[in-house]
Amino acid sequence: MVYYRGPTAEVTNEHFVHYSADGQDAFAIAEISDVTTEALDGPWWRLWRRSRGFRLRAWHRGMVVVIYEHPDPRVFNMVCRALRRALENHPGNHY
Repeated sequence: MVYYRGPTAEVTNEHFVHYSADGQDAFAIAEISDVTTEALDGPWWRLWRRSRGFRLRAWHRGMVVVIYEHPDPRVFNMVCRALRRALENHPGNHY
């Protein structure tokens, strides 16, 4: 089942995939837990981006990793919602 598909991410019942200019990062839904969001703002962020950015962090294979970043709050929230639904519907996952 596909929960979200866009130019920067794809969320299915099995995988979370982040697409970027550097390639793609894929994470198995079963291996993602303790997802947190953070707003990126500050002088160092503004040097790279024009507006505020948002980041998703999660535990994956025993490490905290950044699984997604996006400057647009609308797109970021759609991806977060899709990931939440994928995690809620995955058997045995307690995020």
